[in-house]
Amino acid sequence: AGENAARYPAVMTKPRTAALSIVFTDPQIAVVGKTWSEMRCEEDRVGEVDFADQGRSRVMALNRGKVRIYGERDSGLLLGAEMIGPAVEHMAHLIAWSIQNRMTVSGALAMPFYHPVVEEGLRTALRDLEASLHISHPPGAECEEFGPGV
Repeated sequence: AGENAARYPAVMTKPRTAALSIVFTDPQIAVVGKTWSEMRCEEDRVGEVDFADQGRSRVMALNRGKVRIYGERDSGLLLGAEMIGPAVEHMAHLIAWSIQNRMTVSGALAMPFYHPVVEEGLRTALRDLEASLHISHPPGAECEEFGPGV
């Protein structure tokens, strides 16, 4: 906004970025992309993880909170996430980058997750989301190749 104010009237547009809000409380709170209230029941799905039993969080005695991550049923695209818990600032950045790059849930799960880190909770939520998407074929593939008896 400041740059465009200085350039006025020759303002420039920039590509939209994924919405990203982080509150540095204890535990941290983050909202990325689409929110729960913007979900479309018939088209969007939810995956989640509770930090109560997440390994690294338990070891650090910070095992409280939850991640909810949203995806589009037909395409598998990541749409957003809302989370409260330890180190969610880092997970929020990863999800924002993924949404902005139009990454699918399957694509995100193909990325490396190292151990032991709190971000493994994100992988658990992505796996839960992938299961709720009921993806029967890779996005962009011809459906006939994945029918019964194939």
